[in-house]
Amino acid sequence: MGESATSTNGAERTVPKIASVIAMLPLAFGAGTAASADTDVDRRGSTIHVRATIEADASIDLCYAVLTDFDRLADFIPGMVSSRIVSAPGEPLRLRQVGRSQFAFSEYTFDVTLAVDLDAPREITFRSVAGNLQRMQGRWLVAGDSAHCTIDYLAEIEPGFWVPPLIGPLLMRNQVSRQIEGLESEIARRSAEQ
Repeated sequence: MGESATSTNGAERTVPKIASVIAMLPLAFGAGTAASADTDVDRRGSTIHVRATIEADASIDLCYAVLTDFDRLADFIPGMVSSRIVSAPGEPLRLRQVGRSQFAFSEYTFDVTLAVDLDAPREITFRSVAGNLQRMQGRWLVAGDSAHCTIDYLAEIEPGFWVPPLIGPLLMRNQVSRQIEGLESEIARRSAEQ
């Protein structure tokens, strides 16, 4: 999983509580395609592997700030019902996210609490500690400078409920595409305001 620094300082956690660790957010729920994103989803056994890369014309600090705006992720990540920090200041960062995804005639609800480690402004790692996912772990990697950033999302997700073998990767690809679209739009919106 690599090395990351854990921030337990409450002030650091709330300085721009960055958005979309969706998903960490593997909770990008819905359908769609992000034009500037490269997304790959495959299933190996019961585990779904997700990889997505996006390029943004925004500073690395802004990109990281959007990713860590945890309490606002549901405002711009399609399908995310809620996202909030549930740990007290000074404690290790815990993030609870709930999302819904529809695919054909099926609806899936994801409810996960993540242990999150921040290494600003370069990396966010996460792993599930509670919820209806058997296992979820991954990272967001951010690289760039004051004018451009590249964001890589890597995750391994093992649902704690039955998902039809052919539908699982399609569902996740749709979710990740929508999540990335929401993330890209929010980065562009905030960049335009600067």
